[in-house]
Amino acid sequence: MIGRPASISERTTKGGPAGGVIAWLRGRVEARPVATRWLLAGPVTILAALATMAAMPLWVPPGAAGVNDIALPILLTPLIWAVPFFYACLAENLPRAALVLVGATVAQALAVIISLA
Repeated sequence: MIGRPASISERTTKGGPAGGVIAWLRGRVEARPVATRWLLAGPVTILAALATMAAMPLWVPPGAAGVNDIALPILLTPLIWAVPFFYACLAENLPRAALVLVGATVAQALAVIISLA
């Protein structure tokens, strides 16, 4: 049967309980785009930058003097902050931007927590 394609909300709700949660979150994000963008560009960006800086010694080699894994996160702080900030400001798809930023933050934080355990 040829008909109209299913909308995004119809496609996500067919996935069971997880699809319903995704659709609910998408609705909440799209209902308040200014507040969502403000939260993504402010506190979420700072948390993402801090989590990335904390995890950088895990994946940056120490170098000849043994300080690259400590010095590089400090020197790259503006870039580490700017990338998620501009992504949050310029992203057209806010639900996807929220998912990417929160996912990256959680992944980096988990790497730090696992390395400390």
